[in-house]
Amino acid sequence: MVSSTSPSDTPAVLQSNLRESERYVLAETRVSIGRTVTGQNDIVLSPDDLTASRQHATLTLEGNTWVIEDHSRNGTRVNDRVLRHERLALHHGDRIRIGHTFDVTFYIVGETQWTRESDWNVDELANRASFLNEAPPVTTGLWLSPNAAVWRDGVRLPVWLSRTEYRLLKHLMQHAGNVCEYAEIIKAVWNDKARSKDNVHELVYRVRHKIEPIPSQPRYLLIRSGIGLVLFPQGAPEEELA
Repeated sequence: MVSSTSPSDTPAVLQSNLRESERYVLAETRVSIGRTVTGQNDIVLSPDDLTASRQHATLTLEGNTWVIEDHSRNGTRVNDRVLRHERLALHHGDRIRIGHTFDVTFYIVGETQWTRESDWNVDELANRASFLNEAPPVTTGLWLSPNAAVWRDGVRLPVWLSRTEYRLLKHLMQHAGNVCEYAEIIKAVWNDKARSKDNVHELVYRVRHKIEPIPSQPRYLLIRSGIGLVLFPQGAPEEELA
């Protein structure tokens, strides 16, 4: 069941990684997940997925943090960790998997203390739903839409970019194939002289995990050691990858 609650009611959502039009809005401070949950804003899993429990997990807002707690037989996977009757604080971009049919990414969408950095505000998030009607002008390589959707080889990737991730990709797209120096990138993304190369590298790590087929073997977003970054929307030439 996809919640019909407006995104303006909450600063967090779960975006399905299996069905791009499926999004669960966390509209209450406690949301249950399972095959037989009955709350208005609970997330009902497929009754045919017997690897998921009837009352599988709960999401609870505690202060400024969403916490997931597993109550199941088979566990709840968060990124590479399997929770078994455990609790875990969630962070922006965490992947949650339950059974065979529930695979989502947790996104913080507010602009208050909820975010580790300035992220998309909730009105912008609602507007970004228009990406479902977008079509890329190219069928090969990367394309970044004005609504911050990312397309690769004509297929929209099941990811959402944070505001800083979007600013980075947008700037690099505008200078595709050219090396952008660290100082230039820091100004374009944060406009904050206190930021460092470490901040840029952390951002690169997150972006690569969203746009690269194999993040550990990047084809599109490359680092020029000591200098800056370069983006190859059509994929880097072989000599660049050597």
